[in-house]
Amino acid sequence: MSEDRKTNFYISGVLTAGLVCVILATSHLPFELFDLKFVLLAALTLGVGALSTIKIPRFKSHIAVSDTFIFLVLLLYGGEFAILLAAVEAFVSSWRFCNKKITVFFNAATMAVSTSSVVLVLQWLELYSDGQLHVGAIKGTSFVFALTIIAVTQFVVNTSLASVYDALKGEISSWDVWKTKYIWSFLTYFVGIGGASILFQLSDTIGFGILAATFPLIFFVYLSYRMYLKKVASSVQQAEQAEQYARILEAQSEALRASEERFRSAFDHAPIGIALVSATGSWLKVNRALSDILGYSESELLSCDFQSITQPEDLGRSLVKVNELLAGKIANCQMEQRFRHRSGFTIWTSFSVSAASPSQSAAPNLIFQIQDITHKKYADQQLQYEATHDALTGLPNRAFFMNRLTEALPKAQHFSNYNVSVLFIDLDRFKYVNDSLGHLIGDELLKCIGERLRECMRPADIVARLGGDEFTILVEGTYEHSEVTRIAERIQKKFNIPFNLEGHEVYSSASIGILHASDNHRSAEDMMRDADTAMYQAKRAGKARHEVFDEKMHNDAKEILRLETDLRRAVERKEITVKYQPIYLLGTGETDGVEALARWKHPEFGDIPPAKFIPLAEEIGLIDKLFEQVLRRACREIGSINTQLDSGLGLSLSVNLSCRQFAQASLVNRVKHILNETDFSPFDLKFEITESVCFEHPERAVEILHCLRELGIEIDIDDFGTGYSNLGCLIELPISTLKVDRSFVEMIDEKGGNDESVRAIVVLALNLGLRVVAEGIETEAQLNKLKSLECEGGQGFLFAPPMSFIELRQFLIDEGKVTIAPPTFDDLSAATVVH
Repeated sequence: MSEDRKTNFYISGVLTAGLVCVILATSHLPFELFDLKFVLLAALTLGVGALSTIKIPRFKSHIAVSDTFIFLVLLLYGGEFAILLAAVEAFVSSWRFCNKKITVFFNAATMAVSTSSVVLVLQWLELYSDGQLHVGAIKGTSFVFALTIIAVTQFVVNTSLASVYDALKGEISSWDVWKTKYIWSFLTYFVGIGGASILFQLSDTIGFGILAATFPLIFFVYLSYRMYLKKVASSVQQAEQAEQYARILEAQSEALRASEERFRSAFDHAPIGIALVSATGSWLKVNRALSDILGYSESELLSCDFQSITQPEDLGRSLVKVNELLAGKIANCQMEQRFRHRSGFTIWTSFSVSAASPSQSAAPNLIFQIQDITHKKYADQQLQYEATHDALTGLPNRAFFMNRLTEALPKAQHFSNYNVSVLFIDLDRFKYVNDSLGHLIGDELLKCIGERLRECMRPADIVARLGGDEFTILVEGTYEHSEVTRIAERIQKKFNIPFNLEGHEVYSSASIGILHASDNHRSAEDMMRDADTAMYQAKRAGKARHEVFDEKMHNDAKEILRLETDLRRAVERKEITVKYQPIYLLGTGETDGVEALARWKHPEFGDIPPAKFIPLAEEIGLIDKLFEQVLRRACREIGSINTQLDSGLGLSLSVNLSCRQFAQASLVNRVKHILNETDFSPFDLKFEITESVCFEHPERAVEILHCLRELGIEIDIDDFGTGYSNLGCLIELPISTLKVDRSFVEMIDEKGGNDESVRAIVVLALNLGLRVVAEGIETEAQLNKLKSLECEGGQGFLFAPPMSFIELRQFLIDEGKVTIAPPTFDDLSAATVVH
């Protein structure tokens, strides 16, 4: 809690306590005791006593003469009247010399609390009850004891409350304030209670009128006491001046006068702060530059020591060096030292200390040389901050994060219960925000994401921005690994809340890789590598999720890296082959067309499944080149068959088209070029796309597919039903056929049951006027059920597996449903060459 907040909290507490005391006193006030005598006594207290105050020397505080009358009210009328009169008198007297109204109310509350404390103590000692002091029951020593209790309690509570208040404002201990500022004021309280007791006794024996006769005497006693204090303060000041002059006269000599004047001039006008300091740390002489640096006047510095304005964190180191210098172990010392400026802020200095006299002397003085380097220090800190923090988000950057991670790893290796974990965060689809709303909105999104990530962490964790849309979090200490998983879950929940960016409501998600340090992680780079691997595993698993790293991921990553290199080489060398699977008309059993399937036989790993190398080709930007090779080869090979068919009707060729390819505006022109190059009819070509094209590139996909359809190329939806289906997309796109995914066909059992999914797709297609082709037909039961559902086409191992071009030619000849003229040697060679 800051000092200002502590002070405000304390003042509020005292004001509340004072208000409670006043309310309680008012509610329990014995109104039957209220009389003209009390009115006269209160008028004297407020009208005369409050105006007769004594100023405390050296401090902006006053003591009112009215204490005697307040104590007298306590003795005569009880605690409730005394509490209310004390609060009102403090308010009136404070109003005269204090400009801050909060202080006026604070003083009134202090008097109410202290007087209430007196009453409580008397009640505890059974000297007070039923609103009256038991005066009749205590005589002699007991009466003096009661008076002492009143004075001591009033003194202790009042001065303690004031000391704490002054300590909070001055940032020093309340004990130091009390013993230097208030301890001597006990005399006033005892004089006041003494005067009150005398007046009480006289009023009891002579009558209340004695107050009018004795009041002038009391007033002159207080007046004499105030004059005495002024004389004491004047005498102290004169004594201090005399002592200062004596030291100066002792140090001077006629022979050194001229050199001393030169020294004084150089000392006073030096551009750096210079001071003569005693062995105990008291400032003996300071120059103007030092006063300017520290913000204190010369007199203020000379009245304190250097320890009191040194930052506590630096004081121990400074005292060690000074003691070594005084002991003669070192000749001088120089260091960076922080001091507290009079205004409260910290000053960085270059601090040099040397002895002004031989260290063997009883109390050698010291020479301080102090140079203000605050601006330089702050500039260095700012440069350091900028070098280690991201300019956009204010988060630590990669360099800072890697340094902290490097420092944390040895702890995990040396302490078995010390864990180190990294969360690698990559935003999903952040590029679309930049492309659609602009980079300024993208920057605002990154800032907001940085703030949300801070909210998800523990206080000791570190979140950093590596660059772009990548963030990392470092978690270290003694914790369970499940706590890191909970952090990732909190992040995902935070990201489910939309971001409001200059009127745009934007949703974002993140793929998070989690890595817990193990014995295999010897460096920060090792950890970042594996955390990045886990993050990419989360992306491949569908994004907007988190994955925890294991060794299998590392092996898979190495394999993918190897496959990436080999795939680039295979595409470059045109080693990707094409196989064909016939597509049948289920009604007639005739071969209607073929689907071209890309195949890659790795020299070491053997056949690589398309589900593995096709997404890899998309990720590394090879899909366009791979598609062109497959399309060019399939058009040449199937085109060579179509030219030899007796029926004159060509086989249709189905080729898979990746959603990534719609990002290229030149797709249509490249397809035209290949068709012209291979002389393949576009009316025999079909492109198979997936439903995700509606979400990846909705506007461009519609435009490109319409252009392809105008060329005569048919568009089929492949793997229908396995993704997020958009019926509006089906209507908008120029598609001809829905291909039922094999996963739905596999559901049909041996009796032809469990066909609900296939039935729904077929009904939907028929209602939309589309053809239906089923994939993965492997049993007669499946075939019969599909026929009964009026599914037009199908393919699967029940008919024929994927086969090479040569095998396809022979299959069509052996099947006898299609007659192919014997090819010439040139035709066969041209059809089997990889282009």
